Amino acid sequence: MNYLVNPSSIVSRALSIETFKQMISDEQVQFSELVHTSVEIAEQWTDDWDEGHGFGSSDGTYLLKDFMDTIISSYTKSIYKKSGYQTVFNPSLTVAKIS
Repeated sequence: MNYLVNPSSIVSRALSIETFKQMISDEQVQFSELVHTSVEIAEQWTDDWDEGHGFGSSDGTYLLKDFMDTIISSYTKSIYKKSGYQTVFNPSLTVAKIS
């Protein structure tokens, strides 16, 4: 499949964010789960994207946020806005631990 964004680059970008890397370590998220989720997100975004529309850096940031949010909701014990983790822009995309 010809993806908008290569799934491996989604994982690489996420792992370059220290707070995300710390979260997956603390929560013992497996690399295979990251890979599986990145393929699902890449397929979904590719299928939903209108042909002929450009895909810019801000679109890539929101795709990455979608990936990170999916990892948080699927593989952590996070309860949104009560405890656990959430993605935030502060000033760039990062993961924040909430309690």
